Amino acid sequence: MLNSQPFRPGGGLPARLFVALALALCASCGRTAEPAAQQAGTAASPIPWKTIEPPAQVGAAGQQPNAQRTPIAVTRHSGVGVIRSINLKEGWFEIDHEEIEGFMAAMQMQWSVRDRAMLKSVRVGDKVTFTVEDDNGTEFITELKKAPAAP
Repeated sequence: MLNSQPFRPGGGLPARLFVALALALCASCGRTAEPAAQQAGTAASPIPWKTIEPPAQVGAAGQQPNAQRTPIAVTRHSGVGVIRSINLKEGWFEIDHEEIEGFMAAMQMQWSVRDRAMLKSVRVGDKVTFTVEDDNGTEFITELKKAPAAP
């Protein structure tokens, strides 16, 4: 043997150091975890997290949470415009219309029709009168006719 001294348990500096490290590790494993804010030594959050509700439970401003919107009655508006394109297959047309009083500014846009047969009675370039039905944001043309010729 290289070392002539016999092995003695608990003797010497390396053994004492090993025991001290083992005790320190055991002691640190027994601690409970602290919240991250306390570990970092920061103050409590300015956001009251316990008062925040998931989005499905939050109502719009001025409403009670989970309040149901009351549907608005279907409204009908009359307009005048010039047809720019027609899509019989999908059931819509594009129209350059004048202001629809109390409903919409003058613009060029596409609208779907309730009955595609209405589109067969008009052509691109025709000046038309129409009725748009607004059902809580869903709009359809319910009447579409050539405008009478100007005298």
